[in-house]
Amino acid sequence: MKKNTALVLASYLTLYIVWGSTYLAIRVAVATMPAFYLVGFRYSIAGLGFLILSAVTGRLKRLPSRKEIFAASFLGFFLLILGNGLVSLGEKTVDSYIAAIIISSTPFCVAFFNRLFFGERLHVTRLAGIVVGMSGVGLVLWRGGDTGIQLSGGIALIIAGFLAWSFATSYARKMPVHPDSFVNTGIEMSLAGVFAFLGSVLLYGPPTFALSGVSVESWLAMAYLAVVGGAAFLAYNYLLANEPSIRIVSYAIVNPLIAVFLGMLILGEKPVPLLWIGVPVILFGLILMLYGDKIFTSKKPS
Repeated sequence: MKKNTALVLASYLTLYIVWGSTYLAIRVAVATMPAFYLVGFRYSIAGLGFLILSAVTGRLKRLPSRKEIFAASFLGFFLLILGNGLVSLGEKTVDSYIAAIIISSTPFCVAFFNRLFFGERLHVTRLAGIVVGMSGVGLVLWRGGDTGIQLSGGIALIIAGFLAWSFATSYARKMPVHPDSFVNTGIEMSLAGVFAFLGSVLLYGPPTFALSGVSVESWLAMAYLAVVGGAAFLAYNYLLANEPSIRIVSYAIVNPLIAVFLGMLILGEKPVPLLWIGVPVILFGLILMLYGDKIFTSKKPS
């Protein structure tokens, strides 16, 4: 885990491109695959991979306690089943780039929950960033004319998903998770995958029936999410060990741009009326939220 400039750059590119492309992959996967079966496959495979990797590399120095398993189950439910699952379900009817843009406002929501749970105060520029960013989301959702902002069922699911993700992201610091991030992630993903499978059987019926019409493209997209999407977490862990967090979260600014580009280029998704106004407003809000206090607050020379 020692810092290497080439690996740092490669890790950033991995986060930017892979995490930006996952929205496209989800859209392709859920075209013919039930959303929660996708969650079950994706996280069972990735979770098992992390646990095997943890055991092989010696990171699994002790088995998790009951409290740690409960914490992993709790976080896996809110982050992966509700968070990712509802987003996947919403993308059946919502363009991938719209989902990415809505979810790009996650830092704003996490800041709200941090204030609610931990009383964290926000610098005025960060508060301004939240207002600006959420205004940008409103512009993207604007349909023009007399229709105004229409929250379809798919968009409502995506908003519910990112609220669940934001809640769990903030509340996670209260949870007694396993100290090794690889082990904890493997437990979370594995448990979430199992629960998603059980829920899928109840919702959609047994796999032999529910998955009979899944296309090759959906299976390939699922494999991409499980293997490549999971591998991106390795890059994320590497950056956490070698880079300042305020620089790492720049992926929240870049991912929506990647998603917009890929959605229109590959899937032919058509832009909403105010997309090219709303996206810069959201990105400006994110910059204020993440870096505003650094930009506008400087130490005076002694």
